[in-house]
Amino acid sequence: MNTNHLLPDNGSTAGPSLASRIDVEHMLQGVGNDSELAAELIDMFQEDLPSMLENLQAAITGEDLEVVNRLAHSLKTPLGLFGASDARDQSHKLELAADQTGATSFPDIEDLFSSLRTEITEVSRELQHVQLAKS
Repeated sequence: MNTNHLLPDNGSTAGPSLASRIDVEHMLQGVGNDSELAAELIDMFQEDLPSMLENLQAAITGEDLEVVNRLAHSLKTPLGLFGASDARDQSHKLELAADQTGATSFPDIEDLFSSLRTEITEVSRELQHVQLAKS
C-alpha cells in the first residue's frame, strides 16, 4: 500500500519543526499501514480536541482532579498512536499530578496543562499538514 500521501509536506511554510512532534511511520505501523484508518483517526482527534481541551480547562478551574485525571489519561492513547511522545509524556505527567492530590498544588497542575496545551496545539498543526498532504 502506498502511504506517501500521508507523509508531512516538508515544503510547507510551517517551519523547520514540521514532523518533529509526530512520527507518521509509527502512526502507520500502529494501524497496520492502513492510511485511510490513520486519516480517520486524525480527523476524529482534530474534531474532539477543542472540546477535550475546554473540558480539561474547566476541570482544572473547578478543581475537579478526578476529571483532570480521566481526561489527561484519555489523551495519552491518540498522542501515543501519532508518535507524539512529548505530548504523551506531558499528558501522563498531568494525569499523575491530578492523581497525587496531596503532593501537587493547582498552580502546578495549571502549569502542566499550559505546557500540554501548547504541545498539543503544535501536534494538531502538524497533523493538519499530514491530513492536507493526503489529498
